[in-house]
Amino acid sequence: MVWKQDLAKLRQQLEEEPKAPPKPLPKPVPKPTGPKDLGEEDAVFLAAMGHKPPPPERRPEVKASEPVVPSAPPPPMKLETFQAALEDLKGLKPLGRPSVLTAQTKPLPPPQPPPPEPPPPRPAAAPVLLPTPAAASPAAPPSGTPALPMLPPQRFQLAAGMAIEVDGVLDLRGHSRSDAMERLKDRLGDGAVLGWRTLQVILGPAPDLHEALLELLGSGEIPMVSRYAQAPIPMGGNQAWLLYFGSSAS
Repeated sequence: MVWKQDLAKLRQQLEEEPKAPPKPLPKPVPKPTGPKDLGEEDAVFLAAMGHKPPPPERRPEVKASEPVVPSAPPPPMKLETFQAALEDLKGLKPLGRPSVLTAQTKPLPPPQPPPPEPPPPRPAAAPVLLPTPAAASPAAPPSGTPALPMLPPQRFQLAAGMAIEVDGVLDLRGHSRSDAMERLKDRLGDGAVLGWRTLQVILGPAPDLHEALLELLGSGEIPMVSRYAQAPIPMGGNQAWLLYFGSSAS
């Protein structure tokens, strides 16, 4: 068969190839028989590291003819007590060891009392507030004494053709009776504060406003008015009035 022929050729080729020589076996490492000298091991280590080993020390040779004399043993040391050794040092005498009983029977110092605590700080005394004298109030009229009635303003007559300069003018024409009197009171208060001397009040022909003005002057509700008069013809005639503050007159 074909495969048998191929197998025969393969065997022939393997027989014709040269066989390689066998590899030599490694030499067996001798086992150490005993401990080596340290000098030899150091020399081997230094040689492996590339250093030169130091020269070996030379030991003195002992001649066989010379007898070896053994060295004399040191003299035996005197057995001395610690107390005797202290006596030999510069004439010092050992100190007597205190007994345990004397140390225990020694009286203890009496305990000291603790320092006294400082007294607490006293609170500051509150300032004594003296009563302030009350402001002297105006003496009230004694009971049973009737109060003096306020005098109404005085009416006087002016010349019909004269003209007077006034500090203020109030026109109440077309207002109701109550509204006109309230406006008049407000204007008189302003004039008293501003220091006016005269005020011209224009009422027009309505008789109820003239009656309300005369009633207000007689009631004492406007004490800042001291006198009043009918206005002259150039200043309104019988349709206006001139009111004077305080006691001033033109």
